[in-house]
Amino acid sequence: MKPVILQDKATVAHLFSIIRERETAYPEFSARIAALGTMVIAEALEHAPFKEFTIHTPLEPTGVRRIIESDIVGIPILRAGLGMVKPFQRLLPNASVYHIGLRRDEETLEPDYYYDSLPDDFQGRTIFLLDPMLATGGSAVAAARLVAKRNPAKMVFCGIIGAPEGVRRLESAFPDMPVYLGALDDHLDNTGYIRPGLGDAGDRMFGT
Repeated sequence: MKPVILQDKATVAHLFSIIRERETAYPEFSARIAALGTMVIAEALEHAPFKEFTIHTPLEPTGVRRIIESDIVGIPILRAGLGMVKPFQRLLPNASVYHIGLRRDEETLEPDYYYDSLPDDFQGRTIFLLDPMLATGGSAVAAARLVAKRNPAKMVFCGIIGAPEGVRRLESAFPDMPVYLGALDDHLDNTGYIRPGLGDAGDRMFGT
């Protein structure tokens, strides 16, 4: 499935001009990541389950279409994915949030699992995987495999920035998973960093 990339939108281009800048301090970096996260997740909610019914405005009845928040789960991939939790919860305050902990081995560039809070079963629920960086794709694929074992109705990946290599790896493992990104950059370098990129999103979000 072809990824949805938002980088041509004026607001997205503006926000990226700030988060790519190396002099941007971490409080502003985090705030701009949150703004981008809201935009990406809002676009991805096209895949959310909806119901249609009638409500009463102060003037008359009208038909509406509403997301079934209780059937949606947000799963940030720690640690950088934490920066997308508040945007997710602002849009869907009644949705559940679970966590998956994966750290990248800097020698092999492969993910090492260290934690999850996942339940045994996600039957009937739509899962939004949240991670600002889709670089090698290793963490996204590993997280998706953990979730897929729990029988979700659907999985959607939401990220801020990606590399073609990561997109291809995720598409190869999960060809039916929709992928939403703020920007798709040129390539990965030999240390697994997205180029031109924005550095390490986790370090920059938390000032470490």
